[in-house]
Amino acid sequence: MTTAARAFLARAARHPDRVAYRTLAAGGAPADAALTWGGWAAAARRFAAALVADGLRPGDTVAILAGTGTLWPIADLGVLLAGGVSVGIYPTSAPGQVRQIVADCGAAVLVVDTHDQLAKALAVRPGLPALRRIVADDAFDDDVVPWDAWLSHGEASLDAASAEIDRRVAAASPDDTAILIYTSGSTGEPKGAEISHRYLLASAASIAESLGLRETDTTLSFLPFCHAAERIFGLYTRIHAGVEAALVPDHARIWPAAHAYAPTLFGGLPRFYEKAYEALHAEHLAASGDERAAWDRVVQLGTTRSRLVQARQFVPPTLEGEWREVGAPLFERARRLFGGRVRRATSGGAALPAEVAEYLDALGITVLGAYGLTEHLCVAMNRPDAYRFDSAGPAMPGTELRIAEDGEILVRRGELTFTGYHGRPEETRATFTPDGWLLTGDLGELRDDGSLRVTGRKKELIALSTGKKVAPLPIETALAQDPYIGQAMLYGEGQKFISALIAIRPTMLRRLRDEHAVNGDAVVVHPELLTHVQAAVDRVNAGLSRTEQIRRFVVIARELTAEDGDLTPTLKLRRGVVAEKFRGELDALYQASE
Repeated sequence: MTTAARAFLARAARHPDRVAYRTLAAGGAPADAALTWGGWAAAARRFAAALVADGLRPGDTVAILAGTGTLWPIADLGVLLAGGVSVGIYPTSAPGQVRQIVADCGAAVLVVDTHDQLAKALAVRPGLPALRRIVADDAFDDDVVPWDAWLSHGEASLDAASAEIDRRVAAASPDDTAILIYTSGSTGEPKGAEISHRYLLASAASIAESLGLRETDTTLSFLPFCHAAERIFGLYTRIHAGVEAALVPDHARIWPAAHAYAPTLFGGLPRFYEKAYEALHAEHLAASGDERAAWDRVVQLGTTRSRLVQARQFVPPTLEGEWREVGAPLFERARRLFGGRVRRATSGGAALPAEVAEYLDALGITVLGAYGLTEHLCVAMNRPDAYRFDSAGPAMPGTELRIAEDGEILVRRGELTFTGYHGRPEETRATFTPDGWLLTGDLGELRDDGSLRVTGRKKELIALSTGKKVAPLPIETALAQDPYIGQAMLYGEGQKFISALIAIRPTMLRRLRDEHAVNGDAVVVHPELLTHVQAAVDRVNAGLSRTEQIRRFVVIARELTAEDGDLTPTLKLRRGVVAEKFRGELDALYQASE
């Protein structure tokens, strides 16, 4: 096996003039600026030369604190060409978090893009003696090297540094650490997962094989590059498959960007698909007469068809034919939301509600769910020709799964598995069983067809005062399938019953406010809303044991977001943070006697 740096150079040599990245203008339209594979390789080589000239040694770390732009892939591959280890930092990180990661990895160089990111870097620099250089795209300090000047320095150093770069690229081993990905963590300190060249390339090959990726495919890049999915599923899989991407710096502009760029691949977190569902469902509800009848019929036919496909059962030709004929105009409408050309859509990071997935599937957009973690990103994925929405799909190529006696999902250590946690040998050992299986911390079950169903987090089990334990994730996922409910969080640690915090979908809040002339947060106590939420809770409770059933709930009038600190950067619930924010409302649910 080769290394990521050598694979990148080989790709660039084969198609130097083909576009690798396009930058989208503010309105979403493609801008003139495009980075070709050859241009990317040349810029990365200049970046590497600047690092070598600056004294970077093989194995030294370089941190990147930047948003979605060409600076990221140029710097990332430049670090690998210089034999270094690339470390990403979330652009939303607070100064204290930046200091924590840069100190932990011992970065010698920190690369930032904007004025705001540079301000963070300068604020923490005095406490980081190993950090000898800051490179900034928007420099305003004399002690900072401007990005253009850094690349010019690399250009001037190429004659002297080229042989050394070539030597380092040739000397690198597939088992060398290529990058560190810091786990966001719902609590505690982030840990740097050491990702080898072998992991990067084996994971990219596994993804490309599972999805049937082609060099003619195009996609959008809108998640931060430091995100494990964007780094592996995006950046390195694109290198492996030769896929072109358009950079979308502001994920709020994802829909205009999709419309303008028309990607063939769309990969995102569940919330993006929930928003697509909300937009299409709102059109459905607003329709009347023949148009409404067509919507209803297509969704009915499509849902029936989807469930047959998921069950691996025969789809009658009459059903397939009517669905395609009646649904053609609505399929086009749904595809336009994603740009009109999408042929593969994937979702990861959390479970996509089955109702959302089935509705989109009924309208011709099949979203393939997946499951993975930073320590082994490619665990399971649904396939284009074999999918179901109640599971994450079968194990991906190169991955072996089993379920422990206590229900924990275990992954056999292999080429797609991380090496360990940076500077934390004891925690690394504790992450594996003595016979070499990765302890994921997630609970699940393997279906008869080999697909993996994730049922919760082992450490997130809610221990009631009765001694019973409840896994919150499947119950929260079931609640979020209701059209009114956007998010739910179960609560009850140390209490005698389960309660829930429920966030209403913004589209439903707006509709209720408009229809009933309700102002502000008063909408959450409107009888119509509470009646609907109670009905949703009753439906979910009907399938649960008495211990698991939700006895009481509180409704809030806002989404839980990463910007407010409610979610991790990968959009997982920070349960402790949310519980503390709404402690009064939640504890009040237990003050009244049953």
